[in-house]
Amino acid sequence: MKQKMAIHRIKMSQFYLGTMILKFDLPMKLIDDINKAYDEKVETLVSMNNELAGKIADEKRVNTILNEEMKKTFQTCFDKYVETRDETKWDCVPGPCWINEMKSGEYNPTHFHTSISSDMGLSSVLMLKRPDWYGVEASQEEKPANGYLEFSGGDQSPLSISQCRVDAQVGEFYVFPYTLLHTVYPFNSTDEVRRTMSYNCDLIRKKGM
Repeated sequence: MKQKMAIHRIKMSQFYLGTMILKFDLPMKLIDDINKAYDEKVETLVSMNNELAGKIADEKRVNTILNEEMKKTFQTCFDKYVETRDETKWDCVPGPCWINEMKSGEYNPTHFHTSISSDMGLSSVLMLKRPDWYGVEASQEEKPANGYLEFSGGDQSPLSISQCRVDAQVGEFYVFPYTLLHTVYPFNSTDEVRRTMSYNCDLIRKKGM
C-alpha cells in the first residue's frame, strides 16, 4: 500500500541589504501642472549645464515654477523615505530642482549627486513626458536599454543584484540616496523628448540627535 507524503506549507519572507529605492506614483494632475508651468516659463529659466553631469542641451533649474502644493507633495515623499528607513534623526531639506529635456542622441552618464550643505541626502527622478518609442536597439532587442533609467549598486557577487534597469513611465517618482550611481541611456529614431525632473533633498541631522 502506497504511503502518502505529507505536504508542508512553507512560508517565505524576503530581506534585503544595501540601498533602498522608493517609487511613488504621483497624480497626473500634478504632472500636467508641472509640464504646463515649465512650457510657459522655459525661456526665462536658468541653465544648469555647468552644474550637472548630463550630456543634455536643455537642463533648467525649476524651483521657481513649483507652487506650495507641489513642494508639499515632494516634501511628503522625501519624509516618507526617511520614515520607511525608521530614521528619526534627520530633517529633510529640499534643495535644487531641475528639468532635463532629453532629445535623441543625448544621455546622462553614470553619476551620483552631492551637496554643499550636507554629505547625506536624497536624489530623485520624476518622469514628466516620454517618447512613444525609444527607437531601434542596436542589438539584443529582447533586452532594451534605449531611454531607460539604470541604478547601479556596489555588489557584483553571483547572488546579488548589481544593476536595476527601469523603463520609467509618466508619473513615476523614484527617490534614492545621493550616493547611488545612476544613468540614463540615449535613444534614437524620434523627435519626441524625454522630460524628467530631479529634486535634491539634503538630510540634516536634528539638534541633539
